[in-house]
Amino acid sequence: MVSINLLKGQRYDEPLARKRAKLELFAGGCVMAGVCAFWGWVAIDVTETTQRLEGEMQAKQARVALLQTTRQEILALEEQRQAMAAREERVNALTSELDSPVRLLSIISKAVDPLDVWLLRLQAKDEKIALSGVARSLQDVSKLAKDFEKGLGPVDVVGAGPHAQLPDLFQFSMNVWMDSSNHGGTNS
Repeated sequence: MVSINLLKGQRYDEPLARKRAKLELFAGGCVMAGVCAFWGWVAIDVTETTQRLEGEMQAKQARVALLQTTRQEILALEEQRQAMAAREERVNALTSELDSPVRLLSIISKAVDPLDVWLLRLQAKDEKIALSGVARSLQDVSKLAKDFEKGLGPVDVVGAGPHAQLPDLFQFSMNVWMDSSNHGGTNS
């Protein structure tokens, strides 16, 4: 005898319910695993990005520290340069009076050609130099004046003419100012 149960009973619903529950549990587990994997990946990416940014920040801080050290060294060197420039100015101020005669004699020795011009008198007072001498020609006197003007400063030829006792020579006198601001001043 065969019995057919036309009413669905508990016997048939239970395996389907268990199967459905297993599928729902599996689907829920997959979703949870996906969410965990996503958040794990985000956490790893955030950690790597944070580490990279911290490394870049440390590198930039090291560069800033190096630049600050270099800046301080540059400022110290600039202070030293200014101090040396001030010392040089003081030394130049102290020695300018001392090297003036040496400079004067050096320029005169270069300007005077002993075959053409002979100096008889040289007097230097402050910035003014009074010269007198004898030359072979007026062109030699003019050349001497131009050479003095190049090396020392403005030149005023006071007098130039034939020598009284030596007719082949020319007598001259000139004033040379070592500083152009005193040209024509009261230094006599």
